[in-house]
Amino acid sequence: MNRRNFSQVTGASLLSMMGSSAFAKETATAAPFKSKFAPSPNQLFGGKGKKLGYVDQLKLAYDLGFRAWEDNKLNGQKNELLEQIAEFMKDKKMEFGVSVITSGAKAMFNKPTDEQKESIKKDLMRGIEVAKITGQTNMTMLPGVRDESMTREEQIKASVDTMTMCCDIVEEHGIILAQEPLSHPIGGKPVLIESFEDGHLLCKSVNRKSCKLLADFFHEGQIGNGEKLIENAKKVWDQVSYVQYGASPGRKEPGTGNLDYVAVTKFLREQDFTGVIGMEHGQSKKGQEGLDALLAAYRKIDA
Repeated sequence: MNRRNFSQVTGASLLSMMGSSAFAKETATAAPFKSKFAPSPNQLFGGKGKKLGYVDQLKLAYDLGFRAWEDNKLNGQKNELLEQIAEFMKDKKMEFGVSVITSGAKAMFNKPTDEQKESIKKDLMRGIEVAKITGQTNMTMLPGVRDESMTREEQIKASVDTMTMCCDIVEEHGIILAQEPLSHPIGGKPVLIESFEDGHLLCKSVNRKSCKLLADFFHEGQIGNGEKLIENAKKVWDQVSYVQYGASPGRKEPGTGNLDYVAVTKFLREQDFTGVIGMEHGQSKKGQEGLDALLAAYRKIDA
């Protein structure tokens, strides 16, 4: 994409869009990205200034070349809006990424209380309702917190029954519970799975098509595995259903930290991965400058 066209998309057309609740009739459209990079709500203008409506944000993403979309909080939207979102996505042949189906109700999955089980089931039922509207498959699941009385491996294996219960609820609806290892606590408590290796053990132990691994390369980098990203990804690849990007440190656009996302993207293509890649991060700069930097970063790794 030459600089002139790039500026038309990220400059004049963005400003005109943000000055109105609807787009100008004639908007320059960037070439589609080769990979299914998925921005999130408010990400494409830094969450600052005058905000676009939800569907107009999707139009902006499409015009900037994105063919996928991710929203962790999608399950909290009203069904009426979900139907509008789904209609636009279907019309433009855009693909849904993940939304969070449950954060685990702060439960220890090896010994959840009855109340925690009911809370998780309620989350899963809402996820099913959303998936029927949107056609989503992958939904992020956070499989609870650590029980320090057990080793992590012991607790993961002891959590299989709870995870099997979850799979029994969603599997017939085509939903994949994408287990996300985290590098930070949930509600002040350490998480059950924090590495690719942990998530892989959980998925292998459960052994269900509806329980797979979300490979968030930011979190894997944050726990000190930045130099082993591809090596570690290869070890767990048989269970990966979804991928997310974010620089480490900083959790901004690729290229602002120490992780080599050019190499990671090349690795994904070598694996014939054609799924959605969630852009789960912030921007290193504000406003138009931030959008330009974001798009440049993803054009570079998409080459």
